[in-house]
Order: sequence, then C-alpha cells, then structure tokens
Amino acid sequence: MSKRVFSGIQPTGQGHIGNYIGALRNWVRLQDEHEAFYCIVDLHAMTMPWDPKVLRRHTTEKAAELLACGVDPDRSVLFVQSHVPDHAELQWVLTCVARMGELRRMVQFKDRSRGESESVGVGLFTYPVLQAADVLLYQAHGVPVGEDQRQHVELMRDLAQRFNSNFGVTFTLPEAWIPEVGARIMALDDPTQKMSKSDMETRPSSGLMLTEDPASLTKKIKSAKTDSGTEVRAGDGKPELTNLLTIFSAIEGVPVPELETRFAGSGYGAFKAALADAVVAALEPIRLRYEELMGDPGELDRMLFKGAEKAAAVAAPTMDAVRERTGLGPRAVLTPQ
Repeated sequence: MSKRVFSGIQPTGQGHIGNYIGALRNWVRLQDEHEAFYCIVDLHAMTMPWDPKVLRRHTTEKAAELLACGVDPDRSVLFVQSHVPDHAELQWVLTCVARMGELRRMVQFKDRSRGESESVGVGLFTYPVLQAADVLLYQAHGVPVGEDQRQHVELMRDLAQRFNSNFGVTFTLPEAWIPEVGARIMALDDPTQKMSKSDMETRPSSGLMLTEDPASLTKKIKSAKTDSGTEVRAGDGKPELTNLLTIFSAIEGVPVPELETRFAGSGYGAFKAALADAVVAALEPIRLRYEELMGDPGELDRMLFKGAEKAAAVAAPTMDAVRERTGLGPRAVLTPQ
C-alpha cells in the first residue's frame, strides 16, 4: 500500500522558477508514487493582512498554476483548505493541546514577526498548529518540505503524540520528507537571498515567474548579475554564476561540471543565451496551459469543489474520532429551514 503524502501552498501571488524546481516538480513525481493530497492553504494566507478580492483571485490563479505544472486531479486530490471546515475545527482542538512555549520557539514566527510579536495577529503565532491540523487530518505519512520547515513537522509529531497519549491513538505520526539534494535558487540580482515572491513585487528582475512571457524571461536572464571575469564556473567567489548554473542544471537535468565543460571558453553572453533558451523551453508549456485554464475559472472552481469532496470524505472519519475521544460527541445533522 502506498504511503499518503500531504503538502500545501499559499495563494500569495504567482510562483517562480525556484518554487517549481524546489517543490512543484516533486509534487508531480510524488502523485505517481503515493496517495497525494495537495492543498491551497487560503486560511494560512490570512495570517498577514489581506485583501479579500486578491485572496480569492490568487486562490484561483494558484489552482491553475499547479495544474499547469502537472498536478493531476485524477492522480491526486487538489483542493482549497477553507472548503473543508474540518481543518479549522481540528486546529482549535490541537490549539488546546499545544503549549505556549513550543509555539514561541518556532523560528519562522520569530522571523516573520520581526521582533514585533506583541502587535502581529494571533494567527501568525498559531499557524503552525493549523499546519499540524492540515497534515494530521489526512493521516499523512510524509510531508515534503525544505529544511526550514523541519521544526514545524516536529511540532506536528509532538502534538499528535500528546493527543494520542491523552485521548487514545488517533493520528499517524508524519515524517518530514526532505530531499537529500535540493537546488537552492537565489535571486538573480542578489545571490545572498533566496528567490522570493515578495521580493519580486518590489524588484521584478530578481526572479523568473512561471507564467512569464518568453521575451521577459530572456531579458531578465541576459541582464542577471554576474561575477567579474568571463569563465563559466561555479564555486567560491562566483556566487552569481553558481546560481545561474544551478538553475541550468536543474532545468536540463545536467550536472554542473558537465555544463562548465560545455561552456568552457564561450563567455557569459553565450552561456546566458543558452540558459534563457532552456528556461523558456521548460516554462512555455506551463504558461500556455495556465492561460488556457484561466480562460474558464468556472471549470477551475468545479474541479476544486470536486477535490474538496474527496478530501472531506477522508478527513471526516479522523474528525469524527477526534470529536468522540475528546468528549465533543457526534456532529449535529442540521436541516435547512
């Protein structure tokens, strides 16, 4: 029997090539090997100030983006978090099991609150508990994450173990599935920072969007910051070239040393032109499929509702067990008046 995997992504703007290389390609592979649940976590997007219309639009766009990248609703369950109310209900139960001290130790809360912990929303403080509910609700075995999320998976395990000990064995203990070797894609204009959606809002040239047109992608790559000299080589003292070679290697599946040999003596211009061609070839099918999907938002909604029905059918037995074991009792069946 294949193991169940759960992963979520926030609907906070268009994804970039770093998201694709670091996560989304892996999601596509995992759906062929495991029972995969992929969630657009719109409730998580509300932990920071939000515009309701933008949140709704970004949720639809994120669904189109995931489908364009190869997530297949016939081979995995793709849905929106808020469409399955059990996420929020289980979060409250787990919040009552969690401890203030363990949430204060969450590194990402410290980073995102930036020392202003008394003035940020409570949702930012408790969102790791919602993450735990997301995963535990589906009895997931694996959570594909980067190293920076390992602490959150450990919290999921701690909360599951505490609940199991106090109320009876209910939850599967999830494991963090962290790739042994993962490409870390940095900003095109600053190789000391990871490529990020938030930075691209103020510095568009810092990243490559998945749905960007070929001319724009090519322009950005050709104007990307490079180290002094002309040798196409990765390593110490050449962070800009190392980043570009990492992108090329990940896109083509060719080891960096082989690329260094291929472009030996050719200079930066020829290398960047070839990289631009490779990136455009990889992303153009995604852009075209994305535009096709966005042409029928009603069909996207229907697809997401169908995914929510599948997700809810799996989540319900877990939530029923939680209600029974915590003394909440069965759900009331309400008849509309």
